[in-house]
Amino acid sequence: MGRGRRGSKRGSFKNHGSRNSSSRGRGNFKNKRKFNKDEDRKKDAESDNKRQKLQPEKESEPLVEESSSSSESEEEVKPYTQLLSMFKSGNRAQQVLTSDEEESEDVDSEDKSEEADNRSEADSFSELGDEEMDKEVSEEIDTEDENDEEERDLRGVQEADEVEEDDEELDDEEDEDETEEEPSGDEEEMGSSTDPYYLHYEREMSESLLETLTSPKPYETQELNWKALGRMVTHLPAKIDKKTEKPKPVLLGETTEKYVTPGTMPILKAGVPLVDYGVKSQLCANLDKRPLSDGSTQTAEEVLSPLQHELFSIANEYRDIYYPEMNHLNIDEIRTVYCLHSLNHVMKSRDKVLLHNAKLKKYKENGQSTDDVEFRDQGLVRPRVLIIAPLRNSAVKIVEKLASLLLPVKGQIINKDRFYKEFGEEKDEEDKKENKKSYKPEDYEAVFTGNTDDSFRIGISVAKRTLKLYAGFYKADILIASPLGARTLLADDFDFLCSIEVLVIDQTDVLYMQNWDHVLHIFQHLHLQPREQHDTDLGRVRLWALNGYSPHYRQNLIFSSVALPEAAALFSRRGTNFAGKVRVENVVLPSATTVCRVLVQLPQAFHRFPTPTAAQSADDRFHFFTKKILPQYRDLLMSNTLIYIPSYYDYVRLRNHLHKEEYNFGQACEYTPDGKLAQVRNRFFLGKKRLLLYTERLHFYRRLTMKGIHHIVFYQLPTFPNFYPELCNLLQDAFQNPKYRGDGSQTCTVLYSTYDAQRLAAIVGSQRAAEMLTSDRSVHLFVSGGS
Repeated sequence: MGRGRRGSKRGSFKNHGSRNSSSRGRGNFKNKRKFNKDEDRKKDAESDNKRQKLQPEKESEPLVEESSSSSESEEEVKPYTQLLSMFKSGNRAQQVLTSDEEESEDVDSEDKSEEADNRSEADSFSELGDEEMDKEVSEEIDTEDENDEEERDLRGVQEADEVEEDDEELDDEEDEDETEEEPSGDEEEMGSSTDPYYLHYEREMSESLLETLTSPKPYETQELNWKALGRMVTHLPAKIDKKTEKPKPVLLGETTEKYVTPGTMPILKAGVPLVDYGVKSQLCANLDKRPLSDGSTQTAEEVLSPLQHELFSIANEYRDIYYPEMNHLNIDEIRTVYCLHSLNHVMKSRDKVLLHNAKLKKYKENGQSTDDVEFRDQGLVRPRVLIIAPLRNSAVKIVEKLASLLLPVKGQIINKDRFYKEFGEEKDEEDKKENKKSYKPEDYEAVFTGNTDDSFRIGISVAKRTLKLYAGFYKADILIASPLGARTLLADDFDFLCSIEVLVIDQTDVLYMQNWDHVLHIFQHLHLQPREQHDTDLGRVRLWALNGYSPHYRQNLIFSSVALPEAAALFSRRGTNFAGKVRVENVVLPSATTVCRVLVQLPQAFHRFPTPTAAQSADDRFHFFTKKILPQYRDLLMSNTLIYIPSYYDYVRLRNHLHKEEYNFGQACEYTPDGKLAQVRNRFFLGKKRLLLYTERLHFYRRLTMKGIHHIVFYQLPTFPNFYPELCNLLQDAFQNPKYRGDGSQTCTVLYSTYDAQRLAAIVGSQRAAEMLTSDRSVHLFVSGGS
């Protein structure tokens, strides 16, 4: 190692094969070249694939000093207009992507100066071509995120010594592989004119477009039909008058010549290779798992399924998506789409920063001033992607999907053992599987198999061959958190949410069953002004981020298994993406209705009650039920009645009313202890409790087989349409009390209003629901089963 180096300088380089770092430092350079200096000069001129990573020690030290002085002099970030006061002209060359870039700058300066002497004086840096620039990108990528000390997570957990040893081994392995790979920044620079990432994030927003997005009605809707997604409602920014004159100067007194283009109708491309969509070739190769296949030459239709192809075509253009047709069969396909899109976004952002860092270093090496050079390529903080997931088992599947897409054969996941220890399946789950007696539906098994803890958060930093878990939130590129795990942190710190560019909400229906207020709390803390600078070079921050326009650049991807009005409101009110929004709204065909799955011969009466507004519907529902429906069940013939209540607030209100009227009833909710729940179920089966209040959340989390039901009342239609046939089929004779078997007197009563249109359509079909909502009759009868 180090053949051809001067003896006086040999000790300042870390031996590539040595594990002894006590006499050196983690930031020391690792010599990988196997030839002497004379051969270096010849091969550098002959081939671009052989590069030497040396950097002057004298020139790198001022950058570190400026970085520390800037972070120490500023204590707090005030309004966006005051952010610029923290910026100093001498601080523009500061490199802030990771702290390990500063550590890797302490290298030998003598050999580098000899190389500079051999260059022609006529070759000024201003005429340097893109090929020579792109050389430096891969040099930065080699050392990025590999030599830094183990960070602490937000809870202050310190990494173990074994993890640090793994990092050093990974450094040695990566340095050998990176010398044979192409620079990762050339793809972005060459395709920047048509790259969706460049078109969305590298341009400023015009004043006219900003006025449109902040107006009361910023979007115009149009319909579009694709084969896999079906009927889509597209929201595009309202048409604006194009202004030929330049806008008034913004912050820093600068104007831009190119502005973002408002979104247009999406177009589905056919026969186009996936790499032409702007996807990194590394991701394309890892996505195509077929043997002996070249991912870069495969078209998108060959690599992706029809659903994935259409979803990715929309997501890749940074449009917002609301897809309410996720299920346990296609959830893996959907995760592949948003993980691929998130990784592609992070890698492009990272390569852009590293490319500009390399150019700034070249300026320093050539002794040129960087006062007139400006690269806007970062946000106020590093985290760019936020994925909200309900349970730890979902986080495991997301991380595994990210690893399969990013890492090649020699890639490595740092802190993998710790992750599976904390997020993996609990030991008691295996015993529960062996002792499981009752049958659970497939959708229940898909959601609740594995670790079902709903409080977690984890940061992930992405390198070319590394996926580092448990990275500090301000050193991470991707954040995965549950609503509860994020909210417990937002009370103390929310700066990590101020530069989120891609927001993914996975399994929104499960989040709705947990606590929807936590999700709203996260949205309220997005893109707030940061309290601290967090070592950010404000000279590298994009102007639209400094101006507070980040919400208009953020992409929201919302996936759910059911159409939720709360999710639709979140999609329409909390998203103002200038690229447009796409909402999937397919009609429910009669063959797909859940009422057809009721196997019991059962008369089902649907009662429509009048209500003027959605806010008043809860009160009108309660008065209608207590005055028109509930008095009928005082009769002795109407015993063993189960009342299904989706909302916990309605459950408490109705429980208090039954106590006041002295009804003989039992109660079963998600907070009922197991012992008391078993006692109530037994008394209800024997007829000792004539009424039983049963909440939707209890059925969602437990899927209990309630026996002894003779009459069922849906206080409100279920959120999940499959719950309706599940509960109605419990009225069959196999689950009945012996004294009621075979009498055929079971009944089903349903309450609904015009504001339950989506739930009603999922159960009886879109066409039939429209007729029931507009009919002059308020009662509609369905009879299922029979021979």
